[in-house]
Amino acid sequence: MTDHSVVITSATQNFIAKLGLPAEVTVATQYDSTNDLYQILLTTTDPALLIGFHGETLSSIQLILGQHLHAQLGEWLNLSLNVNDYRERRESAINTLIQNTVTQVLSTKQPHVLPPMPASERRLVHMYLADHPQVSTASDGVGRSRSVVISPK
Repeated sequence: MTDHSVVITSATQNFIAKLGLPAEVTVATQYDSTNDLYQILLTTTDPALLIGFHGETLSSIQLILGQHLHAQLGEWLNLSLNVNDYRERRESAINTLIQNTVTQVLSTKQPHVLPPMPASERRLVHMYLADHPQVSTASDGVGRSRSVVISPK
């Protein structure tokens, strides 16, 4: 596999500079047998502008950056864009929400609907509870109002 870290760093720095936001760019590569994952970490004093509502701006920037790099390199790269460890903090908050909700579902024996979430966050809920012996999950709704329902088995 080819290491594209230098190209990714340069393209990300140029993109963020054109947005007029000061940010430090670090690219780390995780190698495996099938695909490389390029983790792009932005460090900035004003992360909210890059993160947006529930990470929507961050996901959009990741998509645009991925398309730009595809046009530049002629291949799709597996990218993960993160700002000030937002994704780790959000995943931790979702795990806490899941644990509290599972406790509630098991005690009430009633399904509970989580707040609407982007697809990546719904996927986390489904994966986290996939092997749970007492609850099941299903997505419900459409578009921005799509959410996960946790139900007793």
